[in-house]
Formats: sequence, C-alpha cells, structure tokens
Amino acid sequence: MKPGAFGCAALAVGAVAGVTFSSWPVFWLCLLVAVAVYAVRASTPAARVAVADRRAIEAVQRESETTPDPVVEPVARDVGQEARRLLEELPALGSTTEDAIAACMVRLGHADPQALSVRFTKLARAHVAADERILALVVAEGSTARGVPLLAILTDRALVVKEGGVAYRDEEPRLGPGGYGYLASGPRLFFFKDHNGLEVAVAARALAASSRSSSRSRKAVSAARPPGRLIREARDAELVAVEWMRYLGFEDAVATPVGADGGIDVTSSRAVAQVKMEARPTGRPVVQQLHGVCVHEGKTGVFFSLAGYTPQARTWAETSGTVLFRFDYQGSPEPVNAAAHELLAAADARTRR
Repeated sequence: MKPGAFGCAALAVGAVAGVTFSSWPVFWLCLLVAVAVYAVRASTPAARVAVADRRAIEAVQRESETTPDPVVEPVARDVGQEARRLLEELPALGSTTEDAIAACMVRLGHADPQALSVRFTKLARAHVAADERILALVVAEGSTARGVPLLAILTDRALVVKEGGVAYRDEEPRLGPGGYGYLASGPRLFFFKDHNGLEVAVAARALAASSRSSSRSRKAVSAARPPGRLIREARDAELVAVEWMRYLGFEDAVATPVGADGGIDVTSSRAVAQVKMEARPTGRPVVQQLHGVCVHEGKTGVFFSLAGYTPQARTWAETSGTVLFRFDYQGSPEPVNAAAHELLAAADARTRR
C-alpha cells in the first residue's frame, strides 16, 4: 500500500475509534500513530524510488506538451540527375517503336496499359521520326468533348499531341517555369504535378539538345581541321606537320628543303617544328636541341613524334614550354603536354568563331 493511502486509512480508523469510544484522547492517539506510520513508510527506499519515478514521468509529460513536433524537411530532388539517368536508361537509337513506347509505359503506370500502348504506338509511327528518342508519354483523361483522353508524346525534338481525331507535331512547345511548371502547346497546358515523369523528361530534352549542339560544334571543328593523310615516309609526315602548323596559327609555315633542314623540318616566322618518324620514343636530348634553336631564333618550338616521348623528354618540355604532339600513320596528331593542348584549343576556338 502507498504511504498516502495507508495514512488516510489510519486517520479514518482513528476517527471511527474516537466517535465509537467518545474519547478525544483515543482520536489523537490514532492520529499520531497514523502520522508516524506514514512518515516511516514514506522514508523507505522503495517509496523514494516510486516518488522519483513519478516525478520523472511528470517531467517527460510536461516536456512533450510544450515541445513542438519536429519539422521534417522534404528531400530536395535532383531533377538534373534524374534526367541524365533517364537518357541512360532509354532504349538505344534504332530500337523499335514498340520498345520505346513500352519503356515509357512503365514509367507512366496507367491502369489500362495495353490499349493505351497500342494508341501511343500508332501515334508515334505517324509523327515521330526514326532518329528521335521518346522521353515521356502524357495522358489527359476526359479532356475532350467525347471523353476520349488526350495523348501526347514528348521526344528529344518535339511534342506530338493527339486531341480527338486531330494529331499535330509541335517543334517548339512552351515551358512554364516556377513551382507550377508546365509544358504548353497551343491552349493545352500539361502541368508537371499532374503528369508523372514529365518534369524529368523536359529536363532530359534540354540535355539532349545541349548534347546535339556540342556534337555539331565538334563536327564543325573536325571538318575545319586538316584532312587525314596517309603517312608512308618521312616526307609525308613533314607535309602533315606543315598543314597542322598552319591550322595552329602559324599561317606561313613551310617545309624546309630535303637535306638542308639542320634538324628543323618546318619553319615559320613565329615557330619552328621538328618531325621524328622513328620506332623508339623521342628522348630529352633531341627535344632540348630544338629548344636551343628556338631560344636562339626567338620562336616557339613544336615537336611531332610518331612513337611519342620518354618521361625525361616530357619533363623537359614542360619546363621549357616546348609543344609536343604525337601522330599516327593516318596523319592525325594528338596533344601530349599542356602547351600542345592549349595551342590546339585556341585553334579550335578560332574555327568556331
């Protein structure tokens, strides 16, 4: 029994005894006994532990009543990362229309995928080119007068819409930014929040467009570079070096006469070049000798080597600023050190302009 309950019971017994015996001394005696017993029981270890536990529980309850629930911040989406993953997971170019539609139907998660897949396949065959990539499918239920769902296919180059019996292709759909983003074609608005995966597909479309632009830029640069030339002998390699020296910005570069080069195979007003068509990598002494000529004439030194360079030669070139290229038998040089990369990048930049 708890000390409080025991004390109350003793007090009640004392009151009853005092009334029964009509004696105040008996009442006070019982009251003193009750107080003494209460004090003794309240001071026991078990009672103290019980009081401490009760106080701890009350403190926890008060704290829970005053402390607000923690606010759980939503995890921020990385739409760009999702777009890159979408482009990686799409069927490869050249896949069948059925495969492309099936991949998008999985992400769409429609209740009646089979019938819808047939309709999307027919729409894609009529309005999507073979070299386009289908990024997303859109269904707007009950959006037409007859209750037939509006269908839309977003590709990397256009938005194809079928509304009722009319289908059309929009090469430049509008994009609505902000928290209520949407894709629009004419009066039709496709909100991201209403169409699963549409926001990611729009971001993937932008990435694909950027990739095509970069590809066109690379093709333009590649077309402007000197054409490949089959190298069969040393003189062929020297002629290739002349063409590339001119592309690199040394427009007046010419090959030196055979047998009278003194170690220099190509010369211009601002640079000299040496070409080595040997089976072993070019060593430091040869590169160092070219650097000496350049210092004497105040020109830039450019080296073309078929077999590449030794580590010592590359280290010397880095410290001296000598430009190192390695070429193959198809006449395609590649930069070996930082100076060569910078020189080639500057030439490509001029071509883009």
